[in-house]
Amino acid sequence: MVAQSKLWTTASCYELGHTWNPSCRHASLDLGKAAYSYSLRLYAIFYIVSSLIKVKGQVKNIKWRKYARDVVQSTLFLGSNAICFLTSFCILRRLFGGFNLHFAFLCGIPACFIAISIERKERRGMLALYVSNLAAEILFNMAVCRGYIKPIKYGEVLLFSLTTGIALYLLRSGDILQNDAQSTLRSLFGSSELPSHVQEAGLRGGTSPAESSSVFSTIAQYLPREIKRLLAVLSQRVKDLPSHQLCKHEGSCVHYISEGFLSRFCLGYAIQTAFNLFRSIPKVMQQPARVPWSLLDKGNVYLGLFMGGLVGLFRLIMCLLRWVRNKDSPVHALIAGFLSGLSSVAYRSNAIALYFASRVIENLFFFAQKNGYVPPIPGGDRILYTLSTSTILHASVFEPHTIRPAYWQFLLRVTGNYFAHMNRKIVDVLGTQASKLYPDFWPKYDVRYIVPQLQTEELYNWWLNNVFLKK
Repeated sequence: MVAQSKLWTTASCYELGHTWNPSCRHASLDLGKAAYSYSLRLYAIFYIVSSLIKVKGQVKNIKWRKYARDVVQSTLFLGSNAICFLTSFCILRRLFGGFNLHFAFLCGIPACFIAISIERKERRGMLALYVSNLAAEILFNMAVCRGYIKPIKYGEVLLFSLTTGIALYLLRSGDILQNDAQSTLRSLFGSSELPSHVQEAGLRGGTSPAESSSVFSTIAQYLPREIKRLLAVLSQRVKDLPSHQLCKHEGSCVHYISEGFLSRFCLGYAIQTAFNLFRSIPKVMQQPARVPWSLLDKGNVYLGLFMGGLVGLFRLIMCLLRWVRNKDSPVHALIAGFLSGLSSVAYRSNAIALYFASRVIENLFFFAQKNGYVPPIPGGDRILYTLSTSTILHASVFEPHTIRPAYWQFLLRVTGNYFAHMNRKIVDVLGTQASKLYPDFWPKYDVRYIVPQLQTEELYNWWLNNVFLKK
């Protein structure tokens, strides 16, 4: 790694950061206009969709005053996060007389804390969890890039399997998981494997999902009468097959397992197909004949195989263990969860694996806190959000290639693409490959406000090779 360059540490905030405008005030106004404008559009759509879901499509039942308040509050949160970061960027440079290796993280702390304090309290925990998951992924990618960690082949599959096994063991063990986690696992795996008291509570509250899949009902409406009759006869025969006396599910074990696999496979296939169609809307509009081929694309089955295999294998192993051991135990859920988690090999995703891991850790933390093993932390959600988002902002300056591509695009949209205008080439000497995403970018400086070495990229390269590297 090349030694640290003195040029980037003594650069002005215009030379390194807001290269589109030499004025700190005007640059902040430019960024604020872009950030608040995008945030308003984003949350206007987000909250209208959320409101419609809550009132089941009845527009007249939407609480418009609350809707407007939520949109404004969340817009101020996200827009302020962006503009406060740039403001801190300029202020800290003036206070310290230059930049250091930690300036992006330090700038993020006041900016993120102010922003999350503006946001609604009920959203802070969810946001903190989301960005902490991203920050963990970024730190892992940084460690891999530096050679500190050697990636394990299929490591994300192993992580997902371990956390799935632990989550399902905790679910079967009692009231350890939070209600939202229990609800998520119940809707995915079904309520038959829950403890009896949890099943009864779910039934009383009306939250227990039906075991029969609405996907099949929807498909069946479009099938010929003869085929529907044949399927009904086959389904009934499969239901009449034997089940173990300790199994709590309806019908036979074979029906329980096959229903779980097929229903979740159809759901996963539908989600992946809809996502792919949405992503290819421009191409589809130009060539409508591509729609049927898009539906039959083999790539659509991967998420279906993952979801179907996850639920089908879990149910298969749970029933099999009851038949073999003639007993039921939470340990069965641990074994079945781990083995069924291996189905993620069909849809490998670091994001999903890290998300599951973070949710398990979060639930264990809250359980420990609830039982007095861990003292409560005042403002813990704000602290977690601040530290995690500051880590992301540090990476966005020094190593943007370690950030998940979809989230990096989100950062660019929030900042009106101004985040891409930083002159990361002058920090390349640190060895973090800061300009990896934009190797050909060089700002169009106003030469009146910069040092001679930065007037052109050619002059900078000459200075770097003939002056700095020879020292």
